[in-house]
Amino acid sequence: TADDSPVVSRLANHPRLRSAARKFAARLDEQLAAMELELRAGKFAELAALAHWLKGAGGTVGYDAFTVPARTLEGCAKAADGSGARTALDALHGLAKRMVVPDEDVAA
Repeated sequence: TADDSPVVSRLANHPRLRSAARKFAARLDEQLAAMELELRAGKFAELAALAHWLKGAGGTVGYDAFTVPARTLEGCAKAADGSGARTALDALHGLAKRMVVPDEDVAA
């Protein structure tokens, strides 16, 4: 099923955590690119470590939609399941494309 709803951080309106959500969003693309490289190289331990980062970091900054697919990716990587990892990584790319990044802090 194709879901095209926006992926929004539940902390986007939190004054002190908005910047953390922005930093996560900025780092996500490079982390997904690194995951692609590790998957293509068959470096499953490295891929599992990156997936573990995403599993924790996404939820910490309120992007809970990333938690389950990142957990799936981590499990597939630990099992050296390249096909499962590909599917999970594709799902993460889809989420990333729909991610809404909070605006910069607006002075009150």
